[in-house]
Parts: sequence; structure tokens; C-alpha cells
Amino acid sequence: MAIVGTAASYFQLSRFLRQDLTKSVALQQTALAAYVARNVDNYLGERLSFLERLATHLPPERLSQPEALHAWLQERSTLSPVFPLGLRVIGLDGKGLDGTGQMVTDGPEFAGARAGQPALGRAQATPSGNSVLPMAVPVRNAAGQVIAMLLGTADLSADGLLDHLQRARVGQDGGILVVSPRDHLFVASTDVTMSLTSTPPEGVNLLHDRAMKGFRGSGTTRNARGIDEISAIASVPNSGWFVVARVPVAQALAPVGRMQTFILEQRAPAVITVLVVIGLIMAWLLRPLLRAADQADRMTRGELALAPLRVVRDDEIGHLTQAFNRLLAKLLDNQEALARLAHHDTLTGLPNRKLLDDRLQQALVRARRHSHQVAVLYLDLDGFKNLNDTFGHEAGDRALGEIARRLQGLVRQTDTVARIGGDEFVLLAADFDGAAEQGALALARRCIDAIAQPLEQLAQPAQSPAVIGVSIGIALGTGGETPQDLLAAADKAMYRAKQGGRGSYAMTPAPTPA
Repeated sequence: MAIVGTAASYFQLSRFLRQDLTKSVALQQTALAAYVARNVDNYLGERLSFLERLATHLPPERLSQPEALHAWLQERSTLSPVFPLGLRVIGLDGKGLDGTGQMVTDGPEFAGARAGQPALGRAQATPSGNSVLPMAVPVRNAAGQVIAMLLGTADLSADGLLDHLQRARVGQDGGILVVSPRDHLFVASTDVTMSLTSTPPEGVNLLHDRAMKGFRGSGTTRNARGIDEISAIASVPNSGWFVVARVPVAQALAPVGRMQTFILEQRAPAVITVLVVIGLIMAWLLRPLLRAADQADRMTRGELALAPLRVVRDDEIGHLTQAFNRLLAKLLDNQEALARLAHHDTLTGLPNRKLLDDRLQQALVRARRHSHQVAVLYLDLDGFKNLNDTFGHEAGDRALGEIARRLQGLVRQTDTVARIGGDEFVLLAADFDGAAEQGALALARRCIDAIAQPLEQLAQPAQSPAVIGVSIGIALGTGGETPQDLLAAADKAMYRAKQGGRGSYAMTPAPTPA
């Protein structure tokens, strides 16, 4: 029986652990690939958005004034140094309108910009060894025709994007690849020897071939070096690129080999141990009950955290343990529900005033430690009482829920949207390391635009959609204030915004602490 049991446990546990670890590692790699893809997409999206905004505000008369245009570009580049290698305005014929001379414009970024779309070029290396990526957006005249192209070159190395890939790797041999299917190019890699090299030809890596054709997901494959890997692929939407997170199968499944060695080395002494265990069978039968009683007693005294007891056997003791675990689960569920009610608004699910104060206090501590700034936006809905009177309180509640969803869609995951009153919301944006005033004002304008959208789900077929506005007060802090100081300052600013009419905002500096 010992030999049969050893063999069965050896093969069954090996198979189970191999399958389970493969699934777990695949999920881990999928999450890692998605995380890196979001970061890369945000990096590219921020720079393309910056170029598009710059192209929109470029004075048309400066296109015929090279020196003035060059000075204008230099000023914008200095104010927002997302393109440290500089900005250029190129005519459709390739001539530099900023006085920088003729350019070869056969790259994909220029073709896309001529067609009226923002586009990325091919990543390439500079003489200093840095990886750079050109980008271009169209410049239009008043009639909407493309008359020039605005070019910016991002320095991937100087911006730390490649360093971020190094930090995201899993294990010693795991790695991240950023691939451009259009260019058949490894844009970046944790293995620096692969960066800016061509992708392998079709047939070398079957999962890579599927990814080049649009597959996104995970799987096991053999790479160009003949190493079996567990890989996951995630898209980078702004560029058409994809990110590959990979780890060698041998490294991922190393615990299987250790478990097999453990079974073989420990099984022989276990056979002898069985003879001793037979003599202690009665004590063994009672041991789970004694252990469960001891753990439950220590939980009641607060020596152990509340946690389910291990169910050892499916007998009377096991049934008693399961009943205890079910009772404990109900208790924990009730505690979680009470904790959520204490810190969240029941109507919208947003943080309430208590949780907002806690997060604001933490943000101020970080701001003081890192010399950052904190922005508090105090929002008061305009016309909400009229909406309640017209459509009813149930419709008003639905409107508050919709407003909450819109506000949450405007902020970062690290920011906080809270409801602190009937139709009053507070938006906390923390960790500004520069241009906090401009960022807060831009966020306020986005809030006004989002809330001003019609609430069509409230209207009856014969009615016009409901529309409400918002007045916003803004206060900035540097960490020396209290949460009450900032909220009071933002509240005062909001009342000043109210005087400006619907859809207004006002900013006031936070009060100097005593």
C-alpha cells in the first residue's frame, strides 16, 4: 500500500501541480503583459495628445514665419518637456517650416499625418545609444485641410520606459518584449540585445506568429533560441504594438521538480512512520478536534486573527469544523459590510466624508514628503433641485449615480471622487509634481463638460433630456495644510464660482496653516 500510494501521489501530484502552475503562471504573465501594455499605451497616448493639442493651437500665420515658429515651438517644448529632442513643423513637401531645412518624409509617421491621423514612426537608435520614437500629427487650416505636419521625437531611454520594463520582469530569466507588427521590430526588451532588432521569421515561434496576426492571450511556445516559454500577449491600442510577458517553462515549473524529489526522499521514512502511527491512532483521531478547539479559543482571546479552520476529515469533527467556518464567514461578511457602510455613500458607492478626510490626510503627508501638490475640487450641482421637482426623487437618485460614474471616468486610479452631501461632490487629485494649477483647471473643465451632457435616461419619450450643470471651487495644497483647511478653501471658491453662473469654476490658494 505504501509503494502504490507513493507512486500514485508522485504521478497525480506532479500532473496536477504542473497543470495548476502553468495556469497560474499564464494568468500572472497575462496580468503583467496587460499592466505593461497600459503603461506603454499611456506613455504614447500622452505624447500624441500633447502633439494634437499643440497642432490645434499653432497660430497659422507663423507657418510662414520660420523664426517666430521656431521660437514658439521652443517655448512649448520648454514648458512641457515631453519631447526633449525637440519639435518641428514640416510642410507636406518635407520642407522644415521652422527653418530647420528639408527632411526625408517617407516614414510611416509622415504618411499617417498626411492622411489626417496622428501616427508613430519606426523606433530607432541614436548615435549615443538611446532608443527614440518619432511621432507626427496633422496641422490643419480653418477649412480642416492638412497643410503641415507637427513632428516630435520621444526619447524612450531618457524617459525611463526601458528601465520600467526591467523592473517589470518576473524571475531571473523572465522578460518583457514590446513588438511592432507593422515594422516587424522588437521596440524594447528586458534583454537589451534584442531591443530594436527584427522579429524572427514566420515558423520559428508559432505563438509569436499568431500574435503578429492579431492573437491576444497566453500559451506555451518555443522561442527562437529553442527555449520553451509560457507567454502572454496584450495590445497597446495607441500604436498597434503588443506586449509579450514571458518566462521559461523550466523556471516556472521548478516547484514540480522539488516536489518530486521531496516525495522520493521522504517516502521511505514515511513507510516506517506508518507503523508508529498505527499505535497512536486514537490520539490521531482526536487531534483535529483538539487543534480546532485550541485555535477557536485563541481566536476568542484575540491571539489569532479570525480565519477558517482547516477541515481535516469528512466525519463528525469535519462537519463541526465546517459549521464553525460557515458561522465565521457570515461574521466576516457582516464586518465587511459594516466597514463599507461606514466609509462609503450608500446611493453612489463613492467614498463618504470620513474616508475622504483619511485619503486627503494621506495625500497631504505624501505632498509634504515629496514636495508635490494636492488639488481639491469642490463640486456643487446647478439645477439639481429643479430636476428633482420635475422628474421626481427617484430620477434624482439615478442622476446622482450617473454623475458619480461620469466623475469616476475622468480621474486616475490614485485620485478620489467622494460624495459629501445631497448634490455635493469632492474630487481629490494628488501627487502633482509640477503645473498643478493647469492640471486642476483642466480637470475642472472636463468635469463641467462631462456633467453638462444630457441625462437622457431620465426623460420620458415626449420629454426633452434633463440637463444640469456644476459649479466648482478649486484649492491647491502643498502638504502644510489640514484637510479641513483645503476643503474650506475649496468650498469658498465654489461659492464664488456660483456667482459666475452655471458651469463656472474658481480657484483660491489654500490658507496658510497657523
